[in-house]
Amino acid sequence: MTYLILEWTGTELLASRFLQRRGEFLLQGRERRPAGDEHAFGEALRALPPPGDDCRVVLALPLSHLFAREIELPIRERRKLREVLPLELRGETVLETEELVFDGLPLEEGKVLALWGRKRELALHIAAAAAAGFEPEVVTAAPLSWGLLLPEEGGTGTVALTDGSALALFRDGAPLFYRPLTEGSAEIGQTLAALELGRGITVERLWYFGPFAGEEAPEGMAAAPLPVASSLAAGFGDDPGAALEGAGAWGVAHAVAAAEAVDFRSGELAYTKGREKALKRLRLPAILAALLLLLLVADAVLRYTLVQRDLKSLDASIATLYRELFPGRKMGPDPAAEVRAEIRKLGAGSGGGSVLGTLNGLAGAKGDDIAGLYEVEIDGTRLRAKGDARSAQAATAFRDRLAGLFGTAELGQITSKPDGSVSFTLRASIKEGGR
Repeated sequence: MTYLILEWTGTELLASRFLQRRGEFLLQGRERRPAGDEHAFGEALRALPPPGDDCRVVLALPLSHLFAREIELPIRERRKLREVLPLELRGETVLETEELVFDGLPLEEGKVLALWGRKRELALHIAAAAAAGFEPEVVTAAPLSWGLLLPEEGGTGTVALTDGSALALFRDGAPLFYRPLTEGSAEIGQTLAALELGRGITVERLWYFGPFAGEEAPEGMAAAPLPVASSLAAGFGDDPGAALEGAGAWGVAHAVAAAEAVDFRSGELAYTKGREKALKRLRLPAILAALLLLLLVADAVLRYTLVQRDLKSLDASIATLYRELFPGRKMGPDPAAEVRAEIRKLGAGSGGGSVLGTLNGLAGAKGDDIAGLYEVEIDGTRLRAKGDARSAQAATAFRDRLAGLFGTAELGQITSKPDGSVSFTLRASIKEGGR
């Protein structure tokens, strides 16, 4: 990932390109071009090499092009600050809040530095950069990221940083005060004196970098170059001079990468190109997900179709069996239940015995004198049978042989046939466990 930091001072354009690698930001190149107005700003951008697809473009405007005010506000979350500040400052700005874009920077002691800019002016800068092929993802001001330049050692107490265009104060590393400078080094002394008299803030050290030179420090104020920390020095190839010159852009790159930079691209000015890039990257996964979903739906439909076909085949088989079992009966809505009921009628569901056992008993007691049993009906513990015997005595003997199987056995009507044989009916009650 590379970061292209475009610093517009109002008179010139400074373009610094950094490569982010393993948490470090390494300077890849730095160009300086005159840009005194919007037209020259666009021309200076067109003279630069294109940013490339894997490049985040950041536009840093002078702090003097923005408006700021310290207010008492306990909110520290940046997103909520953007929502609350337009309401908090309604009626206190020259323009209506609908014509402005806001952001905020939490300060110490429950204060917030409310920042806003004219929406129309910011839109013109964004449009000029976009027309040149350098649409910025973030629009900020470099001094608002200077807190990342403070060295870990020696950064305690109250210190001031300046590059000649703005002044920033920090107390123990926390932001304390910001002000744009329009009248040179004299304004630094006046500002520090006013802070000491009005708010009791005494600056212990003044560090400078960028175009500001040490001899420009206010009288009586000891100024020293910004200590170049190891990470800052590594970003510029251990060249202290280059590090001091490009420290502001380096801090902006760090702040943007850490999502800590003040950003005026919100609301109507929100950056949407990143969403479009993300949508393009997600297009192929979305297509694959849609295909997978389509395959899952097709598989579910196929399985449902096969199950329905099997159910229809099963219903047809049940209907065929039902017609074979009960040829003269109209099939009801639940043929399986009807079959189970008929089986219970045959005695399969009561008495704890077996129909086959009862039939085997009948067959064993039949003997040679009984020509055959052509109808047997078992209903629970009751048995009815019809058969043929050689004589009435043979039918009576058959009844007697069944005495061990049935509790009671009675012969019904005995009818003689021309050949001397008889047909008979038999009614009996089955003993518990005798079926």
